[in-house]
Amino acid sequence: MRDKKYNVILIGIDTLRADHLGCYGYKRPTSPVIDAFAKESLFFKNCFSQAPVTAPSFMSIFTSRYPTCHGVLSNIGTKYNLRRAYILDRRIPVFTEVLKKLEYRTAAFTDGGNLYGKLGFSRGFDYYSENPNRSRSVGGIPQDDIFYWLREHARENFFLFFHTYAVHNPWFAPKSYQKLFDPTCGDHIKNPPFRQTLERRNIKVSPYHYFLSQIDRDSPDNLFHFKALYDGAIKYVDDFVGNLMELLGTLKLTDSTIVVFTSDHGEEFFDHGMLGHKQLYNELLRVPLIIMAPGFSRASSTDQIVRSIDIIPTILDILGMAADFSVQGASLTKMFDNDLNFVAIAETERHGYSVQNKTHKYIWPRYKNYPPHMKLHAIDNRVNDIAVDELYDLTNDPQEKNNIAIKNLDIVEVMLGLFDSELNRIQPPRPRKKVIFLGTDSDTE
Repeated sequence: MRDKKYNVILIGIDTLRADHLGCYGYKRPTSPVIDAFAKESLFFKNCFSQAPVTAPSFMSIFTSRYPTCHGVLSNIGTKYNLRRAYILDRRIPVFTEVLKKLEYRTAAFTDGGNLYGKLGFSRGFDYYSENPNRSRSVGGIPQDDIFYWLREHARENFFLFFHTYAVHNPWFAPKSYQKLFDPTCGDHIKNPPFRQTLERRNIKVSPYHYFLSQIDRDSPDNLFHFKALYDGAIKYVDDFVGNLMELLGTLKLTDSTIVVFTSDHGEEFFDHGMLGHKQLYNELLRVPLIIMAPGFSRASSTDQIVRSIDIIPTILDILGMAADFSVQGASLTKMFDNDLNFVAIAETERHGYSVQNKTHKYIWPRYKNYPPHMKLHAIDNRVNDIAVDELYDLTNDPQEKNNIAIKNLDIVEVMLGLFDSELNRIQPPRPRKKVIFLGTDSDTE
């Protein structure tokens, strides 16, 4: 039985890498509000996502399960004008449904896309707003709508989930933010055309990939412009978080609300030869995690490994509850006084697997034979069908640049064992995998 009547706000910023925030060591002032928020909260310096793509990662947050164990193994894919997607098995509970049983009022404001409600993300929500076109418009965060909902339900127990693609390429923040860190940004960067325009030109890539094709990995100046645009979008989100925290104070909700700030994955700027988020390196898997928790008398931070699957068990623990369904994550509230020695794993259907502990990171198999739209951004255009196993010594090589797998097969064996034991440590029933195809005009099973 719940014994603490706290509200919960979960802020999930799509494609936000941790190391572009000041509290994680970034030098550019992208996040003064979030940095101050971190100083007053439970601050996790090394949180790792369970997938480098949106749908599997957020589903791992909401179910506290690894992708293999919730069955949403990839983003929505497109082929022959149909969008292929996995749906969450109805037998797998989600966090929102637990709160509904406790008579919480629940709402989500999302930019849709791979958080399409029909995939299972809308389960348990009284109100699920998804606008896939919002992220293409200037001023895409629906602040007025969110704040209206909060004012209307300020006297009820509520759960609010906010998700935005503002930090996802092509980084559609208002113009003042686009030029915040580089006044010449508009002179060098062109917004992507609509899909129909590309089709008329017989250009067979998505608008997003067409946008990314402007980035020249061999030109530091060119790359500077795009990083500045990305960082401006982060500052846009930071200002929204500041306005949200101010409203909570005005409504006298600060002392009765758990606020969780996180991301699904990061963004790569040729750190390992590519753009976007298709790989399993830590510029993509390391995500921010900051929890403002009423009842905790002091701010605390830890550099221990934690995982996105730990978010929901931690919230439930703060609420005075134990999960009444099978979860693979664990509460983090005791982490500041104990070494929990967690292992972090990540997996996707198309991009392989990874496992890391305090000292090493192992990635396998990651095929270099990228599809055509990814070759635009690969380190070279050569076709290579060989699966590359990668092992990194994180103590001496935290940037994951020196692959030591071939000479350390004994460590590889240990890491594979860690992956298997972590995935099987708690074994919820495996899901039935259900696929749907979303047509251009109507949804079809």
